[in-house]
Amino acid sequence: MVRSFIAALALLLGTTFVSAQTPWPEGVKQSYVERCAESMLSQGLPPKTAKPYCSCIADGMSKEFGKEDYNQMMKAEPNPKGTPYDRRLYKLFSACSSILPR
Repeated sequence: MVRSFIAALALLLGTTFVSAQTPWPEGVKQSYVERCAESMLSQGLPPKTAKPYCSCIADGMSKEFGKEDYNQMMKAEPNPKGTPYDRRLYKLFSACSSILPR
């Protein structure tokens, strides 16, 4: 599920990067949120939860990885004991998990 969201984001961001932690363009984040929310809805997440969760993930990935670390983020798996990029992604998804129903 997480990989499919990140893969969809890959198509939106392309491969142009700059040298500072540059947030993703707002249109890219919005497209990601819409696609992510559709995917989450199809997997049974309630509509009132899907968009806020996806917004949290998109905002976090944009801030944490920016355009510069995008390629490393694409290779990362959310894992608290993995590579530094894995740990960063894990921290981001963990922070957003509070939005999900328990």
